[in-house]
Amino acid sequence: MRVRLVLPLVAIALAACGGSSTGPTPPVDTQTITVTNSGFSPETLSVVSNTKVIWHATEGTHVIRFVGSIPNGSDPNSSSFSAGTSVSTVFITLKTYTYIDSLIPADTGVVIVHN
Repeated sequence: MRVRLVLPLVAIALAACGGSSTGPTPPVDTQTITVTNSGFSPETLSVVSNTKVIWHATEGTHVIRFVGSIPNGSDPNSSSFSAGTSVSTVFITLKTYTYIDSLIPADTGVVIVHN
C-alpha cells in the first residue's frame, strides 16, 4: 500500500522539476569601464536595464563603492582588485548610480540605467 502512495508523489515531484527555469535572466548587454590610478574611462556610462558592467583594472589596486543609490544586481560593492583583474555588477533598476574608488576617493564615476 505504501508503494502505491509513494510512486504517484514521486511522479508529481519529477513533473514539477521539469519545464522552464525560474532563475535570473542573463544580462542583455555587457559594458566595460577601465580603472586606472587616475580614474575611470568612461567616467559616465549609460546602459539599458539588465546590463552587466565590468570594472577592469589596468594598474594599481581599487575598491568600487556606491554612493547613495545601491544597485540591486549582483555584488554592488567590490572587494579590492588589482591590475589585470575585474569586478562586475548587473544593473536592473532604472536609476542613476554614483560610485567611487574608495582607495582613491577623488575618482568618481556614474552609471545611468535607462529603458
